[in-house]
Amino acid sequence: MNLRASCAAIAFVAAFPVAAQTAADPEGPGPRAEVDAPGDEIVVTGLRAGLSRAIDTKRNSDIIVDSIASEDLGKFPDTNVAESLQRITGVSVDRSGGEGQFISVRGFGPQFNTVLVNGRSIATENAGRAFSFDLLAAELISGADVYKSSNAGIQDGGIGATINIKTARPLDYDGQKIILSGQANYEQLADEFAGDGFALYSNTSADGRLGILASVSYQRRKALVNTVATNGYYRTNLPLAGLTNVNFAQNYDQISDAQDRERIGVNGTVQFEASDKVLLTVDGLWNKFTVDSTANSVGHFFSPGSATSATVDGNNTVTSFSQNATGHTDYINRTFNRPTELVAFGANLQWSPSDLIDVTLDSSYSKATSNNGGNEIFAVIGFNNAVTFNNTGSGLPDLTAANGFVDTSVGRAHFATREGFDRSEEKYENRLDATFRSEGGFIDAVKVGAYFQDLTKRNTLVRTEANVGCAYCGYAIPVGAGLLQPFNPGNFFNNAGGNFPRQWLQFNAEDYFTFLESTAAANAQDLAVGRPVGSLAAFLAANNGYDAIVYPDSFAVKERVIGGYVQSDFKSEIGGLPISGNFGVRYTRTRVNSRGSQQELLDLRVIANDTTSYTGVFSPTAVPVTRITTYDNFLPSFNAKIDFSDDVIGRFAASQTVTRPDLSLLAPRVSFTNLRPGNLQAAGGNPELNPYKSTNFDLTGEWYYQPGGYFTVSAFYKRVQDFVGSSVAVEPFTIANADNIFPGGAAPFNVQRPRNLGVIDVYGVEVGFQHNLTWLPAPFDGFGVTANATFVDSSSATTAAGNTLALEGLGNSQNAVLFYEKSGLQARLAYNHRDEFIQTLANGTGGQPIFFRGYGQFDASASYELTPYATLFVEGVNITNAKTRTRGEFDNQFLSIVDTGARYSVGARFNF
Repeated sequence: MNLRASCAAIAFVAAFPVAAQTAADPEGPGPRAEVDAPGDEIVVTGLRAGLSRAIDTKRNSDIIVDSIASEDLGKFPDTNVAESLQRITGVSVDRSGGEGQFISVRGFGPQFNTVLVNGRSIATENAGRAFSFDLLAAELISGADVYKSSNAGIQDGGIGATINIKTARPLDYDGQKIILSGQANYEQLADEFAGDGFALYSNTSADGRLGILASVSYQRRKALVNTVATNGYYRTNLPLAGLTNVNFAQNYDQISDAQDRERIGVNGTVQFEASDKVLLTVDGLWNKFTVDSTANSVGHFFSPGSATSATVDGNNTVTSFSQNATGHTDYINRTFNRPTELVAFGANLQWSPSDLIDVTLDSSYSKATSNNGGNEIFAVIGFNNAVTFNNTGSGLPDLTAANGFVDTSVGRAHFATREGFDRSEEKYENRLDATFRSEGGFIDAVKVGAYFQDLTKRNTLVRTEANVGCAYCGYAIPVGAGLLQPFNPGNFFNNAGGNFPRQWLQFNAEDYFTFLESTAAANAQDLAVGRPVGSLAAFLAANNGYDAIVYPDSFAVKERVIGGYVQSDFKSEIGGLPISGNFGVRYTRTRVNSRGSQQELLDLRVIANDTTSYTGVFSPTAVPVTRITTYDNFLPSFNAKIDFSDDVIGRFAASQTVTRPDLSLLAPRVSFTNLRPGNLQAAGGNPELNPYKSTNFDLTGEWYYQPGGYFTVSAFYKRVQDFVGSSVAVEPFTIANADNIFPGGAAPFNVQRPRNLGVIDVYGVEVGFQHNLTWLPAPFDGFGVTANATFVDSSSATTAAGNTLALEGLGNSQNAVLFYEKSGLQARLAYNHRDEFIQTLANGTGGQPIFFRGYGQFDASASYELTPYATLFVEGVNITNAKTRTRGEFDNQFLSIVDTGARYSVGARFNF
């Protein structure tokens, strides 16, 4: 397939200096580990100096690596690490609440990238392997390296890249250093203020052999996220409209989500250089990131059986329809809380018994948790409403209703639950590395090492206290007077087009639970549905008051990896041209013990007065399931660099790398995700999955045409075997069929499972450019520009429903910055763009893909140095208020638009 390469896409690198504080070292966590490039202890103090050192790092390294670093300690001009990394060529960001959260590299999503902190694997609180970079405040790190080619000494797991985040080391700085900064933040959409603060202390003693460093960061945002969305389209029939096998929207929601985001980070390091031959480093990192989110929304769940008229397009997608009053409008109160915590600490001992031998022993532990069990509320009050949906215009879809959306007297009880997942991951890791250098000849050094990692992932669904659930499903009784109140979210897509509710009703979830738990409401429900009075009250009493119940969606996976490597570094000449590099092989053995529960569905029952869903009847207990698998990998690698001249360098790299399947995919369980008539859905794991295995080739040319300027072009190719895809197939589940719904007593579910499906090829080109405009007359000689773009494609770059081999996250990206630095003034205007890509291969609704439309964002910052010790700064993020959008399989299948608004900050920084 031809590479999608638009010349307009060539753009620009960074909104801050792209420089490495220390040279890239893929085998050691500390700045004093052996490196291939000079300048181990250079401190970046200015924008131009940082850019120049970035050039030196890239130019001298034998491995393909890009780096970033702060101009000084605590001086990254970004909220979190992901937003800093997005400036690197080939790196793209997925955002949450307007902040960078996950990164993709060269089109490979977050699960394909290995993340290290100081050379060590780091735990993640997510169900899979993706690391949430928004856990880490950018101020706490001194830099990061993105390894795009591999060598034997780099931990395996990253087909896309290996990212090593570095924290500051006290022995890299002379004497005492104190940094204080503070800023005020303003959220334009929420019209709210909050504040950030940062403090760092570093000092050395004992003739510079003992160093201590401690830093703390505090960040807070009071954000508002507005969303208009449908959860997806699925294939179904509209009997009243006389249409069959059409793509029908499941719902249409308007959501106003108020978020309080608080990030606290602490970092500490102690170093002791016992002698010229022994260096001990002990460090720790603690971060707490809490998102308290309350979303008030109005939702319209559509039922195919209620659609009285409809129109379809050439793709058989329903573009407009009318639904009779058997359908429902719902007012929803939902919390999306995210209480996350990360702790990591380790010890590193570097010993050089002679000038030719270095030995490093590193041991570390990390744990990430997200304890949201029983903490997520989903509560629904609804009423019968006839609506008309129209998605034939150029703006957002229209939705109008016969009874409107603001009548406080129409609400009826439906659904309320408290649940959530407790997730945790623990990692123990030990590494032993040794380097034996020669005194000359082709082999410059031989490196050997051993590796051990023990990982445990737990994912536990917990429902706590009064979990009413579906006890009131069916909209049978009215809610208490005064519970529903008018809600005006303000500026809710007022200029986005579309005729849909921009005002609706809201309620307090706790007041709603109090009503549902009352005896009066329970007895009224019994009367309305024809049950003996007192039945529901007895049920609720029997299920209230417990501390926690663990449900079958829970799973645990224990993974143990042992391995070792041998690598030779070489230096020589070919035709008088210097050549250097390395070759080696890494071996790993992986053992996975996955445990879960198989949920047994006993029956599906009709809900009185509700044609949109069935009630599921499940077994009181779940059957535990355990699977153990093992596999081995031999991973060769080769890297070579040739200096054609002082200014022109060529590189070639070849390797094999693996990415293990997401741990959540290995859980031996089945969960039933949708019990709606005509759209029964379930999802299951697959503990027998093999890892992805990729054969990689890289070819790079670099031209350093002037001091501070370069032009680079890189081509890469990856052939990924055992690609894991999620396929949807109809599977029958035997049920009691008490209501005689399904002939033969078998309910057909569309079951989504991961499987090793085949091979895909990924290939691309990266272009980078940097130029300082020093030839301009003063004061314009302070301007400069940097640029990069990535063009990537694959053998399966497009998708339709049922195609499970397309690569999620694959897409072109471009970055741009115009910067200025002169006489104490610094300013940057940065643009980051990502072309359309497949966000999700198989949507939970209908199994169809989700496409993330192309998105571009402008950020700006400026600072002025009042004195050598004090600097004022101002920053703006998403200053043009760009909005993210998604679509379904076809272009007119609207899925979502999300507005997070712009945010601004002003502050001061003091450096002593």
